[in-house]
Amino acid sequence: MAKVVWGMIMSVDGFVNDRHGSLGKLYASFEPNDEINAAMSNTGSVVMGRNSFESTEDTDAYADDYEFQVPLYILTHHPPASHPKENADLTITFVTDGIENAIRQAKASAGDKDVVVLGASTGQQALKAGLVDELQIAVAPILLGNGLRFFEHLDDLEIELEKIKTIETGRQVEIWYKII
Repeated sequence: MAKVVWGMIMSVDGFVNDRHGSLGKLYASFEPNDEINAAMSNTGSVVMGRNSFESTEDTDAYADDYEFQVPLYILTHHPPASHPKENADLTITFVTDGIENAIRQAKASAGDKDVVVLGASTGQQALKAGLVDELQIAVAPILLGNGLRFFEHLDDLEIELEKIKTIETGRQVEIWYKII
């Protein structure tokens, strides 16, 4: 059965983008290794919000060179007028009726592989709904001081975590937690 993993890269001070909405400074230290590549290859589908999806200049580019060539489920209130390009492995479904349905569809298509949740708001919604099994947090060696916080809008929750693994690369650390 598919496991739901909310994964993001954040600054040491907890931001997932800078004050201008850019991710570039965070990914400057990203160095995939065999463990990270293995985790990425175990992705069966991806759920993300429309803001994350449209963070690229050309959404048709997902079909050509996105790191996850799997079904994508885009959580949105308003699907775009024209459907982005797809290929035999990467399909795009716009989900307008909530995070629960997006995760349900993603699990069905992921099979035994993981469902990866991307984006701060989408991940927060999934966490609040009790749909996340694991957190995967990559910590970039930078203090941004401002931007979008990873764990914003979770004031009502207290969630216990169990560390299940860490992955160290030359410049950053990834920490994987199971949600208790």
